[in-house]
Amino acid sequence: MATAQLNLQNIQHDAGKHQHLYDLANRFYRDASEQGNHLLLDDATQLAELAWQQKPEYLPGINLLARIALQQDKLNKAWEWIGLGLSKKPDSVTLLYSGGLTALAEHDLDKAEEYFAAAYRISRVATKSANYLAHIALLKKDYLLAFQYYRELIKTQADDQQVKAGLFSAAEQLSADFYSDELEQDLLRYFEFTDVDHSQLRSLTTSLLKHKLHLSETGCPLELENLATDPLLLTALEKFYFCDPLLEKLLITLRQSIFISSSAKLSIESQLIPLASALAWQTYLNESVWYQTEQEQKLLRQLETLLSRMIIMPDLSNHDLYPVLLLVLMYQPLQQCSFAHQLNHEALAWPITLGPLIEQAMVAVNTQEQHRQQLTRFGNSNNVVSAKVAQQYDLNPYPRWVDIGYSQPSDYCQALTQIFPEKFKTLSLPSPTQVLVAGCGTGRHALRLARYFYNMQVTAVDLSEQALAYASSKAQQYQINNIEFLQGDLLLSERLGQQFDVIECSGVLHHMENPAAGLAAVNKQLKPGGLLKIALYSRAARRCIEELREQLADHLPETAHDMRLVREALLNGSLGNEWNTVISSPDFYSLSACRDLLFHQQEHTYDCEELQQLINNEGLEFIGMIPQGESEKLAQ
Repeated sequence: MATAQLNLQNIQHDAGKHQHLYDLANRFYRDASEQGNHLLLDDATQLAELAWQQKPEYLPGINLLARIALQQDKLNKAWEWIGLGLSKKPDSVTLLYSGGLTALAEHDLDKAEEYFAAAYRISRVATKSANYLAHIALLKKDYLLAFQYYRELIKTQADDQQVKAGLFSAAEQLSADFYSDELEQDLLRYFEFTDVDHSQLRSLTTSLLKHKLHLSETGCPLELENLATDPLLLTALEKFYFCDPLLEKLLITLRQSIFISSSAKLSIESQLIPLASALAWQTYLNESVWYQTEQEQKLLRQLETLLSRMIIMPDLSNHDLYPVLLLVLMYQPLQQCSFAHQLNHEALAWPITLGPLIEQAMVAVNTQEQHRQQLTRFGNSNNVVSAKVAQQYDLNPYPRWVDIGYSQPSDYCQALTQIFPEKFKTLSLPSPTQVLVAGCGTGRHALRLARYFYNMQVTAVDLSEQALAYASSKAQQYQINNIEFLQGDLLLSERLGQQFDVIECSGVLHHMENPAAGLAAVNKQLKPGGLLKIALYSRAARRCIEELREQLADHLPETAHDMRLVREALLNGSLGNEWNTVISSPDFYSLSACRDLLFHQQEHTYDCEELQQLINNEGLEFIGMIPQGESEKLAQ
């Protein structure tokens, strides 16, 4: 690895060796890019200029100088080198490619597209121009074009995490206008990918299924036996929870049909077992958010009691137990079952239709419990609201995210400068940058900060032990070590014993009894000149939900049973027909997300004037609001 602060006198004897100078400059440039090291970039510049002086016609040397200038954010200088190189060879693929990168850095998408397209016309393999054309289509929100690009790229670049991320991001914004067998086969292939968030395929898969099954308000013409063997339906049920009222209604009907017909004989017809297993996966993923009739609940309690007795019978094997267990798991996640602790490690011997689900549920519970016990705690206040909020998230950690997502590693200051160019032209932060994520929940944002920004040391704090256990287990999964998780109340932030360069507090203050007191406590931990990012509920955006909460008044549900009842009332129109905004939210379709969306123990909303007053009272300077869609640049 190259080291910073090159002494040019040490290479004077190599002044006549152009290739050595070029190779050394290239190496310094690569190392600087990987490390975000500006000193190495300065050294790379000096070496590359020495090499260019010896061979001014050498195009790779000119291109290297352009790329170094681009990395240094000296865009005008980069254009000078690109212009010089193209004047010598107008069809240079690498220089056209560098032109595309430079235009992209200037946020000139049309110009970037022009350069990348020119490079792509000359050679489809010399650069990743096609990848950037797909990326630009995504930035332009031409999701169909982006999906078409990525759909071709993934055929040869299935191991490229950036291509997979682009494909899934484009797919997330699309729905199918008609059924296509080719698209179904592609989706089934995409479901086999690892290290991705399969829920991003939800919209496309749901719409394709609705066309395939001819599903409408009037019902589904296909019989149970046909639905029980549909590969796309079965696969999707195991990959993400559905967020569509029509499909939910269909799946509830299918579940009830299997459950009622199978409970009497304590067995499931063999052709229905794959569907029953897939429905059990769906229940695990949505945390049993679907409505249950009184008859179903009564049968479920009976089966759960029966299983508790069967498990301790020495003569019964897992194969004897699994039909009854599968019927229960169609309605209740394993971790919520009274007999779960009795299964122990025997889960590994379950039949293939059930084994992976039981293993995943039990491993997740055991792993998170280990992480919960290992948490460092700095104290809980005696605030009643804080205690209620902690209890809510201990019962229903939110969000239960699956994949961390993909971003190019970058510099936090540069990301801020792109969003607020006038405010942060001269911004610099210490290295490592000390970051506090105040109220990290299940940790996705905190882990993205630690993973995708250079030289960051992240401290992630939350009230909920279970949410932190979830976050800590994910940090272990992704091998992210530059993060520390601490449990405690933000009102006691001074006990952290340090101040931070950056504090991010998103979706937290509005759930405190006194948000102003929470902001004051957090602000005391900010270094002078530090950056504080907060996110609060907008009154305008939450108006529909506030009306629902007012209508429910003192009957705001706290149990899973009551939440299911309110959901069903919203879906069937018993509470009126003005709740489309609520029903269309993906958060409506899992228990923890639905509780956070509609039934939170405490929430406040703000308008811009109130927000400004909150900031002024703390003596903070308002920089601006991050536009919707731009927050991903700060790893949210």
